[in-house]
Amino acid sequence: MSKHLDNRIEGKIDAKEIILGKGVVVEKDVIIRGKHGTADKVRLGDFSFIGRGSVILTPHFELGDYSKLNAGAFVHGEMPARIGRNCWFGGNVILDSMGGLDIDDNVGIGAHSQVWTHMQFGDLVEGCRFYSNRYMYIGKDVWLVGHCILSPVEVGERSMALVGSVITKNMLPNHIYAGVPAQDVTEKMGNQFEERSSGKKEEVLQKILNEFFEKYPEHKGSLRACLEYPAKLESGVTFFNVSNRTYSQNYSEAEVAFLKAKVPLVKFTPKDSPAWLTPKRIKG
Repeated sequence: MSKHLDNRIEGKIDAKEIILGKGVVVEKDVIIRGKHGTADKVRLGDFSFIGRGSVILTPHFELGDYSKLNAGAFVHGEMPARIGRNCWFGGNVILDSMGGLDIDDNVGIGAHSQVWTHMQFGDLVEGCRFYSNRYMYIGKDVWLVGHCILSPVEVGERSMALVGSVITKNMLPNHIYAGVPAQDVTEKMGNQFEERSSGKKEEVLQKILNEFFEKYPEHKGSLRACLEYPAKLESGVTFFNVSNRTYSQNYSEAEVAFLKAKVPLVKFTPKDSPAWLTPKRIKG
């Protein structure tokens, strides 16, 4: 196996089933196991990364291709915590899966943010009324900028919360929220994403590729932007299809170097690959 595909597992994984992709990195002092002992399943995708000192205590944990969980993360709960591809989590993030947590592809959650799926502490015998566990699904391309606190709400695709936001209500797709408690500021700020033609996307990606080739000229010609795949893929060339955000994965040094350098600012998933996760429930 080529060196750039080797795994580096320095932390401890305790699970009945462990599935590792290529190029996985689990740094020192990382602990991955169930909340009460051995986990049932741990699945870490290609070139996923878990930073030093992170603690993951769930019965079922998944982290997708090129996703990065930075140092000091704490993931815990009685239900599965599943994270898709091309996701990025800043240092000391807390992800709670007491009610179950699915985070889809391309999600960014900034440092010191907290995602909560449960509320429980008060004495039930004494009549405390606040006790709940609720499954949470965070849609594709969501961005919580940093120091955000998210209660168990519905999080629409491409929605965004500005730094320090406390989210207590559902986030609509491609809307922006800010404040304590957070309010919808889309009318003032605009949407996170603008409408863009496929041709414009190809132009932007080609510029990014050219900048990469200037720094790594040995990879020039190995990576190409396209609007659709050619009838026959060229050996050793990775094509990035901007029309459907996929790429013709071949694990070449050029491909891996580019994606490691550019994810999360450029996000593609492998051509013809199945979805990383199927959410438990998505409300309309």
